[in-house]
Amino acid sequence: MLWLLLGLPLLAQTPAPPPVETPVAPASTEAAPVLTPPPAEAATLKIAGYTILTLRGPDSTARVEQATQRFANIVREAPQPQLSVAVRGNDGGAIILVNDRGLIELTPRDTAPNGTTRVLPIARVWAGRLKSVLTNPTVLKSLFVFSGLPERITYDNAEYARGQAPARDVGRFTTDGSRTTPDPEGKSWVLYWDSQLPLPQPTLYVLNRYREFVPYTRQ
Repeated sequence: MLWLLLGLPLLAQTPAPPPVETPVAPASTEAAPVLTPPPAEAATLKIAGYTILTLRGPDSTARVEQATQRFANIVREAPQPQLSVAVRGNDGGAIILVNDRGLIELTPRDTAPNGTTRVLPIARVWAGRLKSVLTNPTVLKSLFVFSGLPERITYDNAEYARGQAPARDVGRFTTDGSRTTPDPEGKSWVLYWDSQLPLPQPTLYVLNRYREFVPYTRQ
């Protein structure tokens, strides 16, 4: 018993182990990510490579595609190789016209990104851009050089594809009045060929609105 009593103080005096500290992760110095709203859908109307206007909204692409198709139809059906531009409407809504035919309708929703809900002033600005493009002689000719001419023609059971540019007229083109095979709409075109070469020829020609000879090559 004595040795037990003598040992008790020794046990009582034995120091307890130090507490285990849980490591604390250092505070992050990176800034919290900033959530930005997705950009609004937008589509740009270009004529001959020039920007005319930009629309925003879920239907912007469809409206620009519609305007592009309308413009192509206006050019194709124009009686002369010239295009006029006008605006009709008011501050609540307006329409840009080409050759007195509607190109695109505009509302306050279209002009709000420009800092105003008044439609007419913005419509006039956009119409002014279009007019400056369409009064450029080089642009105008590029629009009409193939206007009214098909990409392909058929003659004597062969198909011909349109070339990239009119041929240089050196006074050798002639015709006997032969015409292309009528297309599905019943249209046909008078054919020309090089009078210095034997027939049949791989390339035939059709006159465009500028009285230039547009080549069509047999496929």
